[in-house]
Amino acid sequence: MSAIAVQHFLRRAKDFEYSMKLCNDANRVAEVEFPAAGKFRSNETLQSAALLAIHAAISYADALRTGLGDAELSADNHQEAAKRLKQVLVDRNVEDAKGVQRFSDLVSKKSAVAYGKGRTSESDLKWIVEGSQRFSVWINQMGKRLNVEGWGNVGTEE
Repeated sequence: MSAIAVQHFLRRAKDFEYSMKLCNDANRVAEVEFPAAGKFRSNETLQSAALLAIHAAISYADALRTGLGDAELSADNHQEAAKRLKQVLVDRNVEDAKGVQRFSDLVSKKSAVAYGKGRTSESDLKWIVEGSQRFSVWINQMGKRLNVEGWGNVGTEE
């Protein structure tokens, strides 16, 4: 059962990650016109890329936590998820927990990106996308290194 749940979360993470990359690539080539203001902006899809990046990180963390036996997943408190991720790694004597801090930093931006009344700066949005990509590399290495059942070449197809 654990391997199936791990693959479910990995598939979801990879879906978010793929969509994040599409938005990020579109951001580089597209300009959106705001006729009332007479302005063009090119970072409109970067907001979406950043939110997808955060969701990808959350799903990756859920996959690893599930694979390491943590059944307490909650959609409400992602900082708690970061603490629990750190704990499951400590329980396995993993010293390379730098990705946990990156994950904590990413989820701390979720409310601002998803619900904030002001615009998140372009540099912050880019930092989120890049941070999520680094987290993806780190957590995939962790999943393989810890021999998490179900971790592997999960495609985005169902």
